[in-house]
Amino acid sequence: MKISLKFLCLPFCLALFNSCTKEDKPIETSNVETNAPACQTPNEADNAYRTFFKPSVGWVGDPMPFYENGIFHLFYLYDARNTLPTFHPWHKVTTSDFATFTDTSEMIPTGYANQQDGALGTGAVFKRNGVYYAFYTGHNGNLDPKEKIMLATSTDLKNWTKDPSFLLQASWGYDRNEFRDPMIIEDKSTGTYKMLIATRSEVGLVSNSTVPWRAVIAQYSSSNLRDWTLEKPFYEDTTTFLTECPDVFTMGDYQYLVYSDKDDRMVHYKYRLLTANTWITPVNSALDGIAFYAGKTVTDGTNRYIAGWCPTKNKNSDASFFDWAGSLVTHRLVQQANGTLVIAIPNGVENKFSDNSTLNSKIGLGTTNQGGAYTLKANASEKAFSVFERETGAFKIKTRIKAISSTQFGFEFGACGTRNEVFAIVFDLAKGQLRLDKLIKNAASLNLTKLPLNVPANKEFDITMIVENSVCVIYINNEIAFTNRIYKMNQNPWAIFADNGEVTFSDLKFFK
Repeated sequence: MKISLKFLCLPFCLALFNSCTKEDKPIETSNVETNAPACQTPNEADNAYRTFFKPSVGWVGDPMPFYENGIFHLFYLYDARNTLPTFHPWHKVTTSDFATFTDTSEMIPTGYANQQDGALGTGAVFKRNGVYYAFYTGHNGNLDPKEKIMLATSTDLKNWTKDPSFLLQASWGYDRNEFRDPMIIEDKSTGTYKMLIATRSEVGLVSNSTVPWRAVIAQYSSSNLRDWTLEKPFYEDTTTFLTECPDVFTMGDYQYLVYSDKDDRMVHYKYRLLTANTWITPVNSALDGIAFYAGKTVTDGTNRYIAGWCPTKNKNSDASFFDWAGSLVTHRLVQQANGTLVIAIPNGVENKFSDNSTLNSKIGLGTTNQGGAYTLKANASEKAFSVFERETGAFKIKTRIKAISSTQFGFEFGACGTRNEVFAIVFDLAKGQLRLDKLIKNAASLNLTKLPLNVPANKEFDITMIVENSVCVIYINNEIAFTNRIYKMNQNPWAIFADNGEVTFSDLKFFK
């Protein structure tokens, strides 16, 4: 949970566009005019976000999902971005498929400016004996402690009553000003409950640690959800300042810990066998890039999903730092046989876009198109590319990429005018990286963010990308997701490209 500070991250975001043609004959697009249509600067304030939800006014902060009777109740910290001394009340949006949403507005209001919950922070909703318990963080930077755990209850998930008698503050040895993001685990074997809290401590699991203070997930136990007893820490991490928004769940034979690393601004996970005490860190522990934060999970009994937010940028500028809060983004988590997790698109989002439309290449170089299969052949001095017309609103792109001899290719966004400046999603096979780069002609590229890229032996990549206004999410081989926000992408042309060798984008399809 981050209360009010805006996090400073390099600019970046991801998107993926493609096109197809109904013509069967090859279309040679080499040696043609390379000027794309002129750039537009749309007003971001005019954009509605219905797939990557945001309220009509304000933005989505840390999601806190709860599932019941076919409906996902996504509580979240509402970011009004005003100058009031109180901020971040809990709001809620509901969905059955993560593709369409109903905004139910405020659930738990803030307190007054002089009260502990002058600002509300992240927490969790838990149901027991017909009562819903919302444990949340009460934050007030003018008080000491700044943070305490507080409680509101409901019998219908709509009307909430704060319980002023409940206040849990950090125990001795824990940081009283960094004590937040409670979540509840039920231990059915003992009939007890565990509350996990993100904090810092000088009392850790590793007795010989030389770090005086370290990130810790504190653990309390209770039999009634009201009286809590401190137990030994659930998790300890000496590599970061704080493991925010912890989430713990069991899937099959494994237990999983998901948290947001306050230092690298990414959502990570660890796992272990239910019979083991030691956590396993996977080779790629990140569940997305740095434009997806505060992810927490929820299950409907069949699938498990992780919901986070894609941040906006100050003044809606690609050159600015990220703000805190933004648009809701949700992925589906899929367990592998060895216990690791991969990312896939939620079925509801996949199925939302079914109207298949034809895209036409506007300009290009070193490209042939036959039946919707674009083959790009770049040489040592020139990249190959094909530029497509601007699109608006929300849409889906699907394609299959086959790297024949090229080791660097991908998608360009904001490919307008003379294409002097574009934002490129780069598949770098030589380095095993998926990157968002800012490319400027006759200048060194600037890497904005990157993720490890697993390169299959056949060098083929199944791609699904969802775009809505300035938010874009690309899913690759049902393994990884890469979320980004690119303002220049919105309503401007896009392109596919190859920096070297030959690559084919086949079965390129566009859906609204």
